[in-house]
Amino acid sequence: MGRATLRYHQKVKLIHSRNATVAVAELKIFEVPRNSDYPEGLKYSLFLVLQGNGEGLVGFDNHKPKGPHLHLRRKEKTYQFRGTDALIEDFWDLVRKEGF
Repeated sequence: MGRATLRYHQKVKLIHSRNATVAVAELKIFEVPRNSDYPEGLKYSLFLVLQGNGEGLVGFDNHKPKGPHLHLRRKEKTYQFRGTDALIEDFWDLVRKEGF
């Protein structure tokens, strides 16, 4: 992949609004050399996982060979990357829908 530079990082602990379940949201966006795997020059990983058992609730990433996709619990869907601001906004929108 070449040299990666951390461009954005946020890690927060969240408490569910109804059942007090605790989850951790961690968002990482790296700048990487542009290539066919990362045409935007970005590699990202944004995930919300339950504390304790590590179950993934929401996730966005673009690792190869899959490219941009999102995780909703155990399901995966393709994701249309529209820039880092939209990516972060889309992530937090889904986190809020989960009740955090």
